Amino acid sequence: MIIESSSRLHFGIIDISREFSRQYGALGVMIKGGFRIEITPVSDGLIVEGDEHVVREVKAVHQRLDSRYGLERGYRIKVLRQVPRHIGLGSTTQLHMGISMGILTAEGHQVRSGEIASVVGRSRYSAIGTHGFQHGGFILEGGKCGADDIPPMTARYDTPEDWRFVIVCPEDIKGYDEVQEKPILKRMKVDVDIARGISHHIVMGILPAISTGDIANFGLHLHRLQRLVGESFLPYQGGIFHPVIEDIIHELNDITYGAGQSSWGPTAYGLTHMDRADDVRGHIVDWLSEKGLDAHVWVAEPDNRGFRFIEG
Repeated sequence: MIIESSSRLHFGIIDISREFSRQYGALGVMIKGGFRIEITPVSDGLIVEGDEHVVREVKAVHQRLDSRYGLERGYRIKVLRQVPRHIGLGSTTQLHMGISMGILTAEGHQVRSGEIASVVGRSRYSAIGTHGFQHGGFILEGGKCGADDIPPMTARYDTPEDWRFVIVCPEDIKGYDEVQEKPILKRMKVDVDIARGISHHIVMGILPAISTGDIANFGLHLHRLQRLVGESFLPYQGGIFHPVIEDIIHELNDITYGAGQSSWGPTAYGLTHMDRADDVRGHIVDWLSEKGLDAHVWVAEPDNRGFRFIEG
């Protein structure tokens, strides 16, 4: 069998004020172009085809699954397409969830994404990738009260099919990985007014806009929300946005409905309509060339399906 997943754009953590029993919370959207993984049952053992990182991650996931479920057969796993690591697209979660769902389905288990996340140790601070893996679309999750909680999905909408995200990722630059972010998120505490501002933009801007397909107001509130999120992380990333992409985000925001940074970056995105996506991409490519900046630029479509199986 072959299993495919999405990638995700993470729009930010909502509340790190420590003023309430429930912490974090987040919102984001799933986009097409995630992992494509071939999973083939074999008589015994585990055979992994991929780079060193993939081999290490797959072995760790396999061990956790075997300890929890007692796997009855072996597997050959080949990663046919993967998401680059540590650039803000949720690669590790999608790899872990894809491998787990494929193996457990082959074993005859019917599981949901939340159960898988608990077993393989995902959703420590955000569950956008966990819920998005299963459901696709725009996801809002409600944070967690305990360290082992999986944050609940509090809202989910299809992202309008004619919306596009023009994505810019500078070459050879990485954001923080999970090891680096853990102590930061553990010690962070921000003013509760920032969390209130973020929440206001979500409740009175983001949610009404996506429920009605209002791309202009969605983009407007998203960019303002992203700036507030950036204020939370300013001491840790050197600016409202990752310094490498701050000018890129400003340029994107001038020519799209709204722009921001996914997770720790360095991936930047701008929201536009499908009719203008190629023009926006072309403009950004020319602008980057004028500035002497090397970056990968592409147009991403919304993914409202979540993971899917393909017979291989």
